[in-house]
Amino acid sequence: MRDDGLEPFTVVSGDGVRLRGLRRPGPGPTAVLVHGVAMDTRVWAESGALGALAGAEVLALDLRGRGESDRVGSARRHSVAHCVADVQAVLDAFPRERYSVLGLYFGGRIALLTAAADARVTRAVSFCAHAEEVTLPEEAVEAEAAALEGPGGRAYLRDHFTKAGAPRWMTDACERADLGELAAVTRGLRYGSGQGVPPCRPGQELVLVTAGGDAGLAEFRAGERRLGAHLWLVDGATRIRAAHRLAEVAGRVAGVLEETG
Repeated sequence: MRDDGLEPFTVVSGDGVRLRGLRRPGPGPTAVLVHGVAMDTRVWAESGALGALAGAEVLALDLRGRGESDRVGSARRHSVAHCVADVQAVLDAFPRERYSVLGLYFGGRIALLTAAADARVTRAVSFCAHAEEVTLPEEAVEAEAAALEGPGGRAYLRDHFTKAGAPRWMTDACERADLGELAAVTRGLRYGSGQGVPPCRPGQELVLVTAGGDAGLAEFRAGERRLGAHLWLVDGATRIRAAHRLAEVAGRVAGVLEETG
């Protein structure tokens, strides 16, 4: 994501983890960007989403264990609560009256949970992560983590997304991932990731985004009803294929920011 006009920053989360990210100054409202599990801040530029957010101030962090941020190794230190605290550390470092948070996949759930925890977030946009409770079987989580840290982990990760029809920016991010840390991140999903998003505060706006052909569309509809969220559907047969539309969604977010702040 490094480019002219982007300023690196470092903040420290509540448990002492150093988080690094990039800020792009802008005259408009502030958009905080939270990437997915096997990603880093570079995906925002590579996908075209950064350019689509023209005019907004952008704060994009590398989640713990990803990109330039500190590795932590421990599954418990990759809990959802720690990830929410990481986003809040960025808000603390750049005080604004209000923020919009856009998250991808797992980052989308973090965006929603940050809104539930912090009144400073007035809008949370979750790209292809719904808000309902999910079951994460212990054996499935461990099998995934073991595959990532095994000798064929890189190919396993890359091939999964390639076969699912992911865009190039997603597969490139897989090539950069620290597989040992990613295995810890995967095991960390057991610590809070299955929880449903609680109701947010009055005045907060929640947006759920997914593919029109998503087999799990009913879960997004459930969040739309339960939380009073907006539901945006994009062209695509699956959530992975919806990633080809990320820049389009970012442009729509930019339009909302321009209209409402």
